[in-house]
Amino acid sequence: MGLLGWIIYLLLGLFYFLVITFINSKYKITKVQKMVFSVVLLMISAGVCFNYAIKYIDNIFLSYVFTMIFDIIYVSYFLEKDFFDKEEKNIQYYLLLIFVGFFINQEFFNDVTSVFLTGSDLRLILWSFMIIFMYNFCKEKEIINSKNDNKEKNMSIESILTNYAKLKYKYFDYCDMEDKVLSNVLYAIMIYRSSKRTKFLRNYDYFKFRLNGKTSKLSIMQVNTNKYITDVEGINIVKEDINELITVDKLTKGKTKKKINYLELIDSYCEEDAIYIKNIFEIIKKL
Repeated sequence: MGLLGWIIYLLLGLFYFLVITFINSKYKITKVQKMVFSVVLLMISAGVCFNYAIKYIDNIFLSYVFTMIFDIIYVSYFLEKDFFDKEEKNIQYYLLLIFVGFFINQEFFNDVTSVFLTGSDLRLILWSFMIIFMYNFCKEKEIINSKNDNKEKNMSIESILTNYAKLKYKYFDYCDMEDKVLSNVLYAIMIYRSSKRTKFLRNYDYFKFRLNGKTSKLSIMQVNTNKYITDVEGINIVKEDINELITVDKLTKGKTKKKINYLELIDSYCEEDAIYIKNIFEIIKKL
């Protein structure tokens, strides 16, 4: 490899350290996010080396070793903290990062002619994952506008009826309530939220939740939760929330029996999405 190779790895390690430190200082990223950013930087570096015929790629993962060294110096001498604190798990993080780098180096860089989006399906999958991660990171940190500034259009009647038939067939036993109209409120919420977050995206939400364990919107009902829930559990949570709203409303009015105003109920529970869910509810309740 020679002295020049070690110098290149040292410079790359310094570059990775500076980039990750900057991102962390600005956005307070987790160790999982740091690792993914490090892999992105490694792949970009390897791709540039391929394009410019720089031969020091076989062991480019060693740049992570220098990243760790710079991090030790920075934490110990500039931040005056204990880099080796067991609670911080810095050593475990870097050992895992170096192992991941070694694996990627062997499987994706060596014996290929390009790193960028050409070549084997495995590299395409890896890059796709990186792109999805970067997009979600930008949304989470509000680097890009995550809100849709355009007014949403109501779903077509055909689309509503098609989804209603499919969801009722699949979840009838779980949405069946004594008040049949109240069941349609559940279906209206389910139709709207499942249309805004497709099954593919919900599966991605589950995958991301297993990685970071952060409170997320999960299940077909898009319930905000800090634990793993299935679609059925999501439906049951919404049912309980709606029943609680109805009970509180009755107690507030001082009546034991009160006719439910379903549109007001949707307004109270769904808030920002209420206008679209009420439109769906008005259509399916006529069936």
